[in-house]
Amino acid sequence: MINKFYGFKEKPFSLTPDPDFFYFSKDHIDALEHLIYGVSEGEGFLLLAGGIGTGKTTISRVLVNKLGDDIIHSLVLNPFQKFIELLRNILWDLGVIPEGTHTNELIAQLNEFLLNEVAIKGKTALIIIDEAQNLSTETLEQLRILSNIETDKEKLVQILLMGQEELLQKLNLQELRQLNQRITVRFYLNPLKKNEIKEYLDFRIKKGNPEKDIKFTKMAVKEIYNFSKGVPRLINMIANRCLIAGFVSDKTTIDWRIVKRAKESLFGEKFHKIEKIKQTETKSIEDIDAENLLLEEKL
Repeated sequence: MINKFYGFKEKPFSLTPDPDFFYFSKDHIDALEHLIYGVSEGEGFLLLAGGIGTGKTTISRVLVNKLGDDIIHSLVLNPFQKFIELLRNILWDLGVIPEGTHTNELIAQLNEFLLNEVAIKGKTALIIIDEAQNLSTETLEQLRILSNIETDKEKLVQILLMGQEELLQKLNLQELRQLNQRITVRFYLNPLKKNEIKEYLDFRIKKGNPEKDIKFTKMAVKEIYNFSKGVPRLINMIANRCLIAGFVSDKTTIDWRIVKRAKESLFGEKFHKIEKIKQTETKSIEDIDAENLLLEEKL
């Protein structure tokens, strides 16, 4: 219904980590370059940290796509498991049927696979662990031991840990100091900057390939930034609601009023009124200028 109104071929603001909709902000480009460097140089451990919804999972998908056939990877989405269960899932991802019932047997099976199917063929094996802050300290320490699988010249497996701020705090624990020292490639992913929001919105809309000309006004972009603080997931949430509100109003130009209605639909009118009171209590010169601009638009 919404897609039909705008003529979208694909949803522009889906919350799924689609590499085709990856927006290359400066920070995201830097993160991707760090990871590609780490993988190409055969570093044992890599770290990608950042706040919720900043695009870590999407970057990992882009990384795998960029490396193409040269990489064999396992993506661990559930960190709430014991190390032996983690090993089994890694083997399954790599196309190996787990046969052992003990940790040592599974590690030996992984080692054999890496020697015979990865190293000999000149490929790279990468284990990507999402939400790694939820791994137990015991599992993290066992991952360090797992990274010891190597030949005389190179590491046979690399491990990318992705997580939130809590992961950095956990790695600073005394019992994980050896693991922390082995992480040679690190990057902290920040939200989008204020001046990147409009370009992000335009990029996603263009990728959706609409039949109609869809625009976000300057004040709408500012409202979206104030709501999201540059976090891509939150931008997608509010932008999607804006398109719905635009559909209801039969409009393809998204202004600040539509963004306001979108916020109300997300959190309810009561929440919006509370936020308005807070904004009034902490009103700055910038806010006053914005209000004056809105008045000019009305006249």
